[in-house]
Amino acid sequence: MIDVCFVDVNVSNDVIDALANLLTTAERARADRYRFPDDRRRSIVARAATRRLLARYLGSDPLTLVIDEEKLGKPVLRGREIEFNASHSGDLVALAFARETAVGIDVERRRKLSDTLALTRRYFSADEVAIVERAADAGDAFFAIWTAKEAIVKASGKGIGSGDLRGFTVPFRDPQLRPVVDGWSVAALDPNRDGYYAAVAARDANLRIAVKSITAEGLL
Repeated sequence: MIDVCFVDVNVSNDVIDALANLLTTAERARADRYRFPDDRRRSIVARAATRRLLARYLGSDPLTLVIDEEKLGKPVLRGREIEFNASHSGDLVALAFARETAVGIDVERRRKLSDTLALTRRYFSADEVAIVERAADAGDAFFAIWTAKEAIVKASGKGIGSGDLRGFTVPFRDPQLRPVVDGWSVAALDPNRDGYYAAVAARDANLRIAVKSITAEGLL
């Protein structure tokens, strides 16, 4: 089972302050370094949600959890009783949790791109380029594919700039986990919000995906 949770960050400042109390000193300092308030809000909600939901799985205190970073920066729970990954964009934080497999998740709010086809040809495989070129809405197709590709590189812990994204092709809008590359599978997710795209990646293509949505206030 892969549990996916979408968290709406549109809550009062009092809720954000309360969620900040779930963070370590270092995590709060990292959030406070953001220049823009919306970035700080997303950072606090993402890490607070990670700690709160991990603690619920393990029956522990969120502040007692030790979250390390792998060599290239992917956060992991020390002991790795549960694998997790987080992403945030716009008004949403997306999180994925699994006991059986490493996971990666990406959520993106659609934005205006300077040259959609140029980006497509730079990062996508030939088959993916063809999908975007044929699409009635090239931007819509781009973000559907981009989130799937980024979910895979996040699951692997390698980072989006570490490999040739054109070297593999993701399934287009498939809600079931499908094998893609190096043992990783990916599935499209529905954030149930206009203008948002998401995908989750995992090692095991046979796992069921359960999706829920909450507000950040529900983490308290």
